[in-house]
Amino acid sequence: MVKIRLQRVGRSGLPLYRIVVQDARVARNGKVIEVLGHYNPLKDITELNTELLEKWLSQGAQMTPRVAKLYKFYKKIREQQVQ
Repeated sequence: MVKIRLQRVGRSGLPLYRIVVQDARVARNGKVIEVLGHYNPLKDITELNTELLEKWLSQGAQMTPRVAKLYKFYKKIREQQVQ
């Protein structure tokens, strides 16, 4: 099964995350199929390629709960910026 999840990068005390597509059996920082974006929890900045994310969802990939929450928040922010 393929999952869309967070991969921690950065250093101690300064967490940064990549939003990646990985096989569910691979370790958190293991082999990545594709990078979809990044997330900085300290500055609450999210950058996400929604076209790629929706492509993977249509192919059967599943989002982790945290990525689903980030995606929902990202869509809400983008809608407010358009208006």
